[in-house]
Amino acid sequence: MSDPFTRPHAAGRDLPPAERRRSVLHEGNVLKGEWITEGITELGGTFSGDLQTDTLVLTRTGRIEGTVRARNVMIEGTLTGTVSAQSVTMRSTAMVAADITCQILTVEPGAGIEGRLSCHPEGR
Repeated sequence: MSDPFTRPHAAGRDLPPAERRRSVLHEGNVLKGEWITEGITELGGTFSGDLQTDTLVLTRTGRIEGTVRARNVMIEGTLTGTVSAQSVTMRSTAMVAADITCQILTVEPGAGIEGRLSCHPEGR
């Protein structure tokens, strides 16, 4: 599996967000297995397995059980498993039971968190 952090010019990473590729799994849909996609992944349904993307937006209705590798992760829903990212943001509605490795972590009041955290700013 290629590394999304070192791949050059992945999915228009240098493009404005509105011009990047977008993958969507809507509420009520279920996907199991390995999902590798570039650009922005918006997940409002249920995913179980390994997910690799540039930017993950897990909406309030979204549920993930498995491994997430991304540059940016924004969690509003429920995530169980492991997360490896440069930046992780947990909104107040997030429920997370995971081992998280990141460089930047933002947690809003009200977010539920259980697990291990390893957060080291770049260069330290």
